Amino acid sequence: MTKTAVIVDSSAAIPQSIRNSYDIIEVAIPIIFGEETYMGGQDLQTVDQLMKIIDEKKMQGNTSQPSPAQWEQALNQAKDSGYEDAVIITLSSGISGAYQTAKLIAESYEGLNRIEVVDSKLINMAVFDQAVLVRKLSEAGKSMDDILAVLQDYRDNLGVRLVVNDISHLKRTGRLSRGQALVGGLLNIKPILTFDIPGDGKISAIGKARKMSGAKDMIQQSFEEYLAQVDFPVRSYILDAGAKKVGDKWLKDFQAKYPAVTFERGVLDPVVTVHTGNESMAIIWARDYTSYLD
Repeated sequence: MTKTAVIVDSSAAIPQSIRNSYDIIEVAIPIIFGEETYMGGQDLQTVDQLMKIIDEKKMQGNTSQPSPAQWEQALNQAKDSGYEDAVIITLSSGISGAYQTAKLIAESYEGLNRIEVVDSKLINMAVFDQAVLVRKLSEAGKSMDDILAVLQDYRDNLGVRLVVNDISHLKRTGRLSRGQALVGGLLNIKPILTFDIPGDGKISAIGKARKMSGAKDMIQQSFEEYLAQVDFPVRSYILDAGAKKVGDKWLKDFQAKYPAVTFERGVLDPVVTVHTGNESMAIIWARDYTSYLD
């Protein structure tokens, strides 16, 4: 059986203990404040740490993509650990050049038999689920082509909604590609965003609400439309950046309303929060990744 390494970037927000248990290699995404650079998942692991730096420096940060050397180092680590193949899963290519750079390095790397670079089309737990699928399917003896087919099906059934307090962060960092006219210039609104998962993976504004409760109602409508169209078990993640009470309430409400869905609670990582701003919320839904392992 071929041994397959799993490599992700730090936007996956996988705690080190879990990475170790699944033997997942992480490449850090740089977070930049002026002349200083912090590495996501290493120097900055929580939103609280990010907010502290923003307060101390009186400035907003931005992110850069991992360097080619970082991807090469990760592949060297995989080779030195005895892996023969590797799957690299990056955050959406619509908001980062990480996918393109990793692909270039993979194409020229000669230390492994086969390296596949996968565009997750999203962030955070959607990356984690795909990483776990690679590990579990590889351990079950599935071929690389079979693994890639499962990952494609997972992405085909993936959805997300983001709610931010202030759209200016996404405008400032250049991550909002479409829908600016929908929310631009309006005060005291909650923009509702999504990733174009079937397309280029970019972020676009698709709605707005005056309050978080209104945003939740609109998201529930989209979620119900999704549930009505699928015939497989669904897993959903409710994530927050500095909005723990809101996230806890949303989890309770969603669990009560959709008891057949498996819900998990989580947090957005500093890499994503640089672009969404503090007190943002996200809901990710997809086919339950464990159903691919039955």
